Amino acid sequence: MTNCPSGEQSPCQRTMEKLYEFLDGELTPDVDEQIRTHLAECRGCFPHFEYERVFLRFMEKRAVIERAPIALRRKILSALMNEEVARSEE
Repeated sequence: MTNCPSGEQSPCQRTMEKLYEFLDGELTPDVDEQIRTHLAECRGCFPHFEYERVFLRFMEKRAVIERAPIALRRKILSALMNEEVARSEE
């Protein structure tokens, strides 16, 4: 990012502000292309981008969603239903 021109808001600043949206695929096609082009050309921003990309992929692979045991799910459902019945009787 130090290799980028300075100014009011440099391309590096704009890229870093949009980095997570870029990684999550949440940008418009035009902005996505601007970020992609900047990262391909900027030796300062690309390593930061690559670090964040690898880190997010690592976290995605490690995140395991486990379902609650059936007995617990039934207990929660029952409690919610009882609460709803109590509200409707008020």
